[in-house]
Amino acid sequence: MSATELIKQVAALSQRERELFEQLFHTMENGSRVPGPAVHSNWPDFGQRLRGIYGDKIVPDSQNIIAEGRGDR
Repeated sequence: MSATELIKQVAALSQRERELFEQLFHTMENGSRVPGPAVHSNWPDFGQRLRGIYGDKIVPDSQNIIAEGRGDR
């Protein structure tokens, strides 16, 4: 990708996305590492709580939603 193409794509971003891009670019430019996804280790075990309420009748997709929210996937 050429610099001109990159500038056009950045210009097409929303204001919020442009600001985020600029922050990440400057972080990388200064030699710092780009922050990864936030790790939230304080999530309760919703599967255990649901088993306590509903027994073994847990919605199959609920574990996928929990894992995605925790950043496990």
